[in-house]
Amino acid sequence: MSIIKITKSVGLGGINNVSDVKVVQTALNKLLTLIPPTKPLIEDGLLNTNTSSSKTIEAIKLFQRKVLGQLRPDGKVDPNGRTHRKINEKLINQANRASAILKMPVTYATWMKTAINELGESEVSGEKNANPRILAYFKASKFWGSDDSGGQNAWCASFVAWVLKQNNIEPVKNAFRAKEWIDFGKKIDKPLYGAIGIKSRSGGGHVAFVVGQSADGNSLFMLGGNQNNSVNVTKYKKEVWTDFVVPADFDESCETLPIYTQKSSIAGSES
Repeated sequence: MSIIKITKSVGLGGINNVSDVKVVQTALNKLLTLIPPTKPLIEDGLLNTNTSSSKTIEAIKLFQRKVLGQLRPDGKVDPNGRTHRKINEKLINQANRASAILKMPVTYATWMKTAINELGESEVSGEKNANPRILAYFKASKFWGSDDSGGQNAWCASFVAWVLKQNNIEPVKNAFRAKEWIDFGKKIDKPLYGAIGIKSRSGGGHVAFVVGQSADGNSLFMLGGNQNNSVNVTKYKKEVWTDFVVPADFDESCETLPIYTQKSSIAGSES
């Protein structure tokens, strides 16, 4: 599903044709990560008799509140209306991320599957429209920020914290600060697939996961958050990375550093 089409309005005060309601329910189930703690909706095309307490309408309102930043959501999706267009925008973004999923080598760095699945998550301009997923990264690192695009809210370290927590690996204290990650787990002498790389930058530091190297060995490809305001794989000169760390119980002798030949960006902003 990349986009949805509806013929009549769905939700509170809507026409609520069964086929249209089912389409919206299916779309919202695809976007559950944007509207926590919503549970999967039953895709039956039906609303409760009392539509004001409908789970589908609750999900529409939560989407309008969290993703569109509406203070008074109306709980209705009109054909080609603002909510309809935003649902389609998020579905397209999700489809683009899925098509960009990296091929993962055989690895013991099991957390990398989680990191790869986040490719494409990106900032939303303005305090009221922050990406809920990035706010979840903030929560994982115990960062108090509410604006994912603010200059003081660089979120590369929060992304790393969230990925590790999803895999029951405890982050460092003050995990929202990139340079704190130098004290995580144990240091290794050279970059390996899945290791966390740490570098300095103007105004702070940056952390990201190693996914490979160039054929000549002079560059590293790093999967990280807040790289040009999104989660992506970016190519860096190898020498800018000063330290590499892995979980304390990780056996680095079983890991390698593959040649990276997939899609990547050029190093740019990390703030």
